[in-house]
Amino acid sequence: MKQNQLLRFIIIVGLFNSISSEAQNLWSLKRCVDTACQKNITVQQIQLNSQINRVNWTQAKAATLPNLNLSDAHNFSSGYSLDPYTYQYTTQNISINNLALNSSLTLFNGELLLNTVRQNKLQYEASVWTIEKAKNDIRLNVMAAYMQILMDYEAIEVASAQLAATVQQVDRTDKMVTYGKLPEANLLQVRSQQASDELTKINAENQLQLDKVMLLQLMQMPVTNDFDIERTKLQQLFPETPLPAEEITRISESFLPQIKSASLTTQSARYSLKMAKSAGLPKLSLTGALKTGYSSLRSNITQNTTYQSQTIGYLNNDITQPVIGSVAVTTLQKENQPLSDQLKNNFSQVVGLSLSVPLFNNYQARSSVAIARINLLNAKLNEQQTKNDLRKAIETAHTNQVSAEKKWRATDSQMQLEKKIYQDMENKYNAGAIDATSYLIEKNNYNKVSMSLIQASYDYVLKSKIIDFYLGKPFID
Repeated sequence: MKQNQLLRFIIIVGLFNSISSEAQNLWSLKRCVDTACQKNITVQQIQLNSQINRVNWTQAKAATLPNLNLSDAHNFSSGYSLDPYTYQYTTQNISINNLALNSSLTLFNGELLLNTVRQNKLQYEASVWTIEKAKNDIRLNVMAAYMQILMDYEAIEVASAQLAATVQQVDRTDKMVTYGKLPEANLLQVRSQQASDELTKINAENQLQLDKVMLLQLMQMPVTNDFDIERTKLQQLFPETPLPAEEITRISESFLPQIKSASLTTQSARYSLKMAKSAGLPKLSLTGALKTGYSSLRSNITQNTTYQSQTIGYLNNDITQPVIGSVAVTTLQKENQPLSDQLKNNFSQVVGLSLSVPLFNNYQARSSVAIARINLLNAKLNEQQTKNDLRKAIETAHTNQVSAEKKWRATDSQMQLEKKIYQDMENKYNAGAIDATSYLIEKNNYNKVSMSLIQASYDYVLKSKIIDFYLGKPFID
């Protein structure tokens, strides 16, 4: 008895874990979109380009600061050469070391550096919006694939219901044929309809698997059999009354990333024109340096004077009567000057201003300005083209939405009539008032309208969600 209870407990826990695991494997639309945006190679490449633009912007800001460079050069000379520290020519071997700390700062260059900073900032911001534009494209594609799967599930449910109804009709017809109320041909026709309904269901299931593969590929994920999505009831998705296309366009231009990116690109082209004009203006720079050095020939000379008693003459020119006197004797002692003393003694400071005035540069500056003006005009045209493309896309989406709504309402009305006709024909067939052919014709009509209604419903919702996207409404809860 205890073993049976334990077995039941294990089975219940296993079923619970299975259900929990299945629920955890269900993918929401938000999860699908986030995964697709994160793994998409194109988005990653655009993000890398954006990082490069950010580095360029940071570097442009750093270019406005003074630079600082430390240089150290060591040379060895032999033969006849000039010592740069003693300024003497010598044939001795010389070892020379030059140490310098240099800095420079651009004081004025026609705001070239400032305009470069502003331009790189705009280019970086434009690239950020380009990333968002790429993600929006992915979001729309994933949403369409996600809703296609939802529609496939609805189609499978309808096909399953139709198949179940046909199976019941086969059983009913089989009994009526057995009792002699209907000819056997009716049973064969209904069984043929059953096979057709089974094929319809299989086709719907196959389409579901293909659409799942498409969604997984959009998410850059390998195909797995346990992948499934969260199913949302269609009644929760129906949109509000659409706005006019002109109003949608006006709203979308205020926030869509492609419009902002195009506008920033145009502003960047304006700064390119200002930068080109700066090439014809004077440039003023401030420079400074700290220098010192060492030479192996640099020496310290020490002078030492002593007094010695020596013969300085003779009395009456008689060599036998020398005159003895104190005579100063000077000796020179030469020693290599220490490194620390040379670095201290050779230390110097330099401060200077450098002015460069362009007078004639083979019309390079004028050509650069002309090209910059053309690029600015081209950027304006690209911005206008982006707005035109957006307007066309919205006009198309708005027209599709209106058409989809009309189609859905017409199909829904047709479905209401088909339900009544099909129920009436089914009752007559069961009563033996009509033959199987007439009944099956109406059943096929009913099946077609049912599938058409599912397609029309999801098509209308998808077109409406696209309009919501252009209105800035989140389509992901």
